[in-house]
Amino acid sequence: MGSMGEGFANAEETFVANPFGTVTSRRVIYYRAKGWFSGGSREDIPLQHVTSVRLDTERSILVGLLLIMLGLGLSPILPLLGVPMLVLAVFLLWGSPAVVVNTAGRDLSASKGWPWQRGEADAFVGALRDQLFNR
Repeated sequence: MGSMGEGFANAEETFVANPFGTVTSRRVIYYRAKGWFSGGSREDIPLQHVTSVRLDTERSILVGLLLIMLGLGLSPILPLLGVPMLVLAVFLLWGSPAVVVNTAGRDLSASKGWPWQRGEADAFVGALRDQLFNR
């Protein structure tokens, strides 16, 4: 019969929980195919199945520049159309963090966030790397 503290030693500890997912001492809960306007699908992956994780920055320079030109041209005439184009162009040029988790089954699953969520993406990737290399 084990001691009372034994159950606590085996408890799952959460290291980070944010829009990209949750990293615990046993698993990663990850939102596959998450985008700006989609929540993605939730995947619960045991840590032993995760082979790597990386943080990318996705930018659309050509589309962003095109939207800037269109937005500047339309803003004086149709500000309700031109201004949102300019805002979207800034987001596309700024770049969005994309977390990619690679599993033993070789599934590359990207989770994309808003440009200002880069710190949260860094925290998620850092916590997952810590768990992968400190097992």
